[in-house]
Amino acid sequence: MDALQGLNNLIEECIKEGCFPGANYCLVIKDKVYYGSLGNKATIPSVEENDIDTLYDMASVSKVLSTTSCILKLLEEGKIRLYAKVSSYLPRYKHTNVTIFNLLTHTSGMQEGISKCTTLKNKEETLERLYSYDLNHETGTKISYSDLNYIMLGEIVELLSGMPLNEYAKKILFEPLEMVDTCYKPVDKLRCAPTEIRDDETYRGLVRGDVHDETAYAMGGVAGHAGVFSTVKDMSHFIQMILNKGMYKGKKIFSEATIDRLFVPQVSTKHDLVNHYDRRGLGWIVNSQCSSAGDLTSYDDTILHTGFTGTNVWVDRKYQVGFSMLTNRVHPTRKNIKHIDARTRIANYIMSHLDEFE
Repeated sequence: MDALQGLNNLIEECIKEGCFPGANYCLVIKDKVYYGSLGNKATIPSVEENDIDTLYDMASVSKVLSTTSCILKLLEEGKIRLYAKVSSYLPRYKHTNVTIFNLLTHTSGMQEGISKCTTLKNKEETLERLYSYDLNHETGTKISYSDLNYIMLGEIVELLSGMPLNEYAKKILFEPLEMVDTCYKPVDKLRCAPTEIRDDETYRGLVRGDVHDETAYAMGGVAGHAGVFSTVKDMSHFIQMILNKGMYKGKKIFSEATIDRLFVPQVSTKHDLVNHYDRRGLGWIVNSQCSSAGDLTSYDDTILHTGFTGTNVWVDRKYQVGFSMLTNRVHPTRKNIKHIDARTRIANYIMSHLDEFE
């Protein structure tokens, strides 16, 4: 049995265990790319077989795939700096000590998300509620993951680029990387893997082709923290670009200096016994405890991120390998959390069989 078949077998076992209905993946090892599509993309109201072109709701992977990339491009264009005050761009934001750096590294002190988000009616109501919140703790004193950080980053991207977030991301990233299917607000909803059944005052029924995140939905499907849909074919191009120091098919998408900075831990949480307990770079998680990139990826040269719907991506440039697995583990309910264990086991398998892939 070759390594690729072993990987497929392991993912099929995870499907049988109920970790997710199906899974698509791309595995990039140096100059080789492998794809897989297993299981089903839907189980209700009828079973639909998965295929390699299925569009998945990327959820919080949108934060690094799109919004972080947009902020870094603005940085390269000289339109922004990391330590600029957020309030200098968004004057309605009352916390004058919070910087772009704090938003990117989740050290602003903002709460995790919008309270009672299923009651939100539109983008303006969402922003009004966000700007009303006090900080949960002093800025710069701890890492506290927050969608609010990235909602504001999305607003800053739109302000400085003069374009909607989805259009700017398409211009500077999706089109140059030939990510032909990656988008916000997909038109062909039947290509999308359905997510959860919602039953609230804003949305009733099976969510399919609409963003799963309730706050992003209220904002019209385009938000800094969620909203992107993608395929594993497209994700492989993104991974190749990172492994190739910002280049893709001879085109410079980002400078080598920018890519290098992605792998630098900017903030960390210390633990008396555990090294690398929690480390964050610019947007990305830098390999730390309980990593979705498993237990065998390099500590100092691996970046990663996950999405609530069951998506993940990681890149280890020391071993020149990157992986993205897209699933809809929230279909038909978010109560399923078996995917957390599965993705770590899958990453461990990949890293221990790197030299066996042909």
